[in-house]
Amino acid sequence: MSEQITIEKSLRDWWSRVKAGQVGALPAILGLLVLCVVFGSLSSVFLTPGNFANLLTQAAAVTVIAMGLVFVLLLGEIDLSAGYAAGVCGAILVIMVTEMDYAWYIAFPASIIFGVLLGGGIGYLVAQLKIPSFVVTLATFLAFQGLLLLLVGEGGTIRIEDPVILAVENKNLSVTASWIFFFFTAGAYILSGLWKFSKRRRAGLVDNLFKFWLIKSLALVIIGAAATSALTVERSNNPQLTSLRGIPYVVPVILVLLVGATFVLS
Repeated sequence: MSEQITIEKSLRDWWSRVKAGQVGALPAILGLLVLCVVFGSLSSVFLTPGNFANLLTQAAAVTVIAMGLVFVLLLGEIDLSAGYAAGVCGAILVIMVTEMDYAWYIAFPASIIFGVLLGGGIGYLVAQLKIPSFVVTLATFLAFQGLLLLLVGEGGTIRIEDPVILAVENKNLSVTASWIFFFFTAGAYILSGLWKFSKRRRAGLVDNLFKFWLIKSLALVIIGAAATSALTVERSNNPQLTSLRGIPYVVPVILVLLVGATFVLS
């Protein structure tokens, strides 16, 4: 009985925080639902598995940038140049692979190191010289645009032929690997939660929200299973020529980055 009261009290406390302006992720969730309803009603293909996979792939770059900006926002700062900084690092990766004939496993760390140097330089100007982050990142926003134009040249595009980079951009896990990935991810999430509650019990803390966590975990597992099921159906218009089934390669990459960022924040 006390557990049920605790759950109800938690929900009431959450609603009180929402009314007080501490909305958390609620606007993003509601906005996502509104977008799905609006675009789903405007286009019959928006809610199809094929478009779902395309959205995951196309949003990957923005997702990575957004995860990095979380740390900046938590410090009460702003970064206007993150998009072009990512573009400069991407251009360096592609130039090293295509024009300099470096392997991807050399070009990729090099582009990451260059990004760290760019971010470190901006951080030094803000933290050590006390220049406002808005001023610094507005200046680097313009500077990185010019640097990107210098790197890419007049053509504006560079053709990528490296199979590993193309696979991360366009290819998918097999159906079997997709389900293995789902079960591994779901199992790891559940085990980490159980370990946390077990650690609290050993410390003598009361776990009145265990049932609430079970409900949330069950909902997440159901959503993940539905998404995996949607992504493992055939999405190609001509499966005999090209088969499109499975979770895009970029999804596990994003998940690894998410786990790493969560570990740093915790």
